[in-house]
Amino acid sequence: MTQDLPVSDTLSDSQLNALRNLAERQPGQDSNFVNISAAQALTQLGLARRGGGGWEITPLGRNHLLRAVSRDDADGAANAR
Repeated sequence: MTQDLPVSDTLSDSQLNALRNLAERQPGQDSNFVNISAAQALTQLGLARRGGGGWEITPLGRNHLLRAVSRDDADGAANAR
């Protein structure tokens, strides 16, 4: 039986940066630069979408970022011991 890696483990640095930038974007405000090819790849994974106001993070994308942060915190706590 194979186990799929979490998407956040398979994202390139530019894709992860694009996802973080999209997460920081506030409605009605300009966002940080988003790499178009990275955003397109995120769209194919269901982590982002192209809306009328530009690129947007999806709920699935937010969940992946939250899991990545939680995993980083757990790793940091384990390493601090």
